[in-house]
Amino acid sequence: MALATRALLAVGASIAVVVVGTAGFIALGGQPPGVRDCPGGLVGADIGGPFELVAHTGETMTDRDLAGKPSLLYFGFSTCPDVCPTDLADISAAVDILAEEKGMDVNAAFITVDPKRDTPEMLSEYVPFFSDTLLGLTGPQENVDAVAKAYRVYYAERPDPDFPGGYSMDHSAYIYLLDRDAEFVTYFKHDDAPDYIAEGVACHMES
Repeated sequence: MALATRALLAVGASIAVVVVGTAGFIALGGQPPGVRDCPGGLVGADIGGPFELVAHTGETMTDRDLAGKPSLLYFGFSTCPDVCPTDLADISAAVDILAEEKGMDVNAAFITVDPKRDTPEMLSEYVPFFSDTLLGLTGPQENVDAVAKAYRVYYAERPDPDFPGGYSMDHSAYIYLLDRDAEFVTYFKHDDAPDYIAEGVACHMES
């Protein structure tokens, strides 16, 4: 099976996981899509939380380092063949749109779900392909597991001889918006266009 096909199947599976979890989001205080005028998915869900990770620059960072600006978070891995690069390019484009059209400074962070391969050194080579301001975050497996669990991210190793180390990663593909207090606001889907993401960020931050 082609890598692109496998990636699309993985994304489809991850969407199913999130759809199943939608009832839980609503039960925890979230609202179904469409009840807000702002673009994006559920709002008000009990999702996210503190983390401590290592930036691609080698510095230890926590969620509090994101406070002061809105933030867009994405979970993936650097050897992801197509979904992750597309989403990171869209996030970077959305951040540029917000800066140019709204004068809004927004953090963008890529959190790996593959810390065994995605060391700070690896991420320092990877993230600049998308933006000079994109932050790459990794760390000990237990720290990555904790932040992924807090954001309800699905991920799992899958044997694949075509990838370094003989495995790939299946994972959900959502873009999380945090407010200026580094608290979860809403999410965007992996196929949302940069202008839609930018519109959603501006709307939620200005409302």
